[in-house]
Amino acid sequence: MKLKSRLYMLALGLIAAFGLDGCYAYVRPSPGPLVGRPVQATLTDSGAVVLAGRIGPSVEFMRGNVVSEDTHKISLAMDETTYRDGTGTSWRHEVVEVPRPLMREVDVRQFSPTRTALFATIASVVFITVERGFLKGGGANAAGTGQTGLPTGR
Repeated sequence: MKLKSRLYMLALGLIAAFGLDGCYAYVRPSPGPLVGRPVQATLTDSGAVVLAGRIGPSVEFMRGNVVSEDTHKISLAMDETTYRDGTGTSWRHEVVEVPRPLMREVDVRQFSPTRTALFATIASVVFITVERGFLKGGGANAAGTGQTGLPTGR
């Protein structure tokens, strides 16, 4: 196999691997326990105010793994909080107990075949376009680009 083909396949494989890792969505959970699952909890306005002393002001989303749950609260090992302005803060798995009435919804992180297919299609189109447009038969070392004849003086 040619070196160019190997590099092309390697690049395509790396992009696909990164794409597969990131093709997830937060969806409504099916009935059953949430313990051990990665979730995103959307806080109510009053929830953001009540929890501001523990998690920071104006938090809209809390992301992390469920450590425990009961009918009154969910305990999250926090990975990230996202503020209402779209910025976020990383956490180091500190456990925060969130009363259920302070959460508008809890969604579970799940693999998304639709996003994966869309990413794979776009990545393939980009790679094929780059390969055909820039890499085939171009460049200073391409056949037919050598100089012929004598150099001219100044």
